Amino acid sequence: MPERVAALTIYYVAVGDGGVAGPAIGCGDSLVATSTAPERFRDQVAPSMRRLLADHRAMLGQLGLYNALYQSDLTYDGAAYDGRTITVYLSGTFTLAGVCDIPRVTAQLERTAITAAGAAQANILVNGSPLAAVLSLK
Repeated sequence: MPERVAALTIYYVAVGDGGVAGPAIGCGDSLVATSTAPERFRDQVAPSMRRLLADHRAMLGQLGLYNALYQSDLTYDGAAYDGRTITVYLSGTFTLAGVCDIPRVTAQLERTAITAAGAAQANILVNGSPLAAVLSLK
């Protein structure tokens, strides 16, 4: 891939917004796209996912957006794109603030990956297991 310079799109949560500021996600929240300053990259997925995972702020300043991943210790290990699905490989552990963080984390990870890759869907694997299984309350 040729090198490009562009802003990255990272997704955060408007808690209790009910789908007003973006697509509605679990617990009556909205998923909201934010843009970074322009960055230089060849593969937009890697810097987008690394930026999201490295952000350990619970709230984004003046925007009032919540980062459900702020307490988690996750590393981006790579990705594969088959023209439709982006599969993202992560390692590490989740620390969530409650049951409502499950759909928030899922939406943040999936939508950031889908947007970066231009994919139709995302498959997130954490330590080799599907995200839904890792976040399961069982």
